[in-house]
Order: sequence, then C-alpha cells, then structure tokens
Amino acid sequence: MKYHDGQEVCLGDRVTVPVPSGSAKARIVMLGDTYEHLDVDPDTLDWINRDKVLKPDAVLIEWIDSNPFSHDDPKFAPVANQMFTVLDEFVTRDN
Repeated sequence: MKYHDGQEVCLGDRVTVPVPSGSAKARIVMLGDTYEHLDVDPDTLDWINRDKVLKPDAVLIEWIDSNPFSHDDPKFAPVANQMFTVLDEFVTRDN
C-alpha cells in the first residue's frame, strides 16, 4: 500500500488528514489491502473482519489529539476516535 506520492505506508505512520476545520493529526492503525492492524479494539476488529467494511484502498486511522468530529449534540450519534479514509493526495505522511 502506498501514499499518493509513492511512499510505502506502514502501520503507526502519523498522517495529516483534511477536516472541515482545517487539518488533524492521526496515525494509521489498520491497512485495507492486508488487514494488518495495530492496537485496534477487539470488537471493532471483529466488525471490520466480519463485514469487510475496510476497502483495499483505505486505512483505519486513529486521531492523535482530540477528535475533530466530536460533539455533544444528543440529536446525532456519537463518533468514534477512529475513521476510515482513502490515501488520496490530501492525506500526507508526517516526517
């Protein structure tokens, strides 16, 4: 699996991800092409493996700082501290 610029993707890589408020820092905790994973909650891992919800061209990321999508509005479902995303030109690896 590679980033848009051709660099190899590794579990634990720190990335910058675009979000509506600007950008946020995350780390890659699961690869969609191999389903290799790092510190993924067992229930989440069971769901991903059972339902095959992680596509081969995507990764599961975990927010490093605060979750940019968190909210306290009871009208909406709570959000997890992880998110699926594709590795397009906007997701960049931090050095």
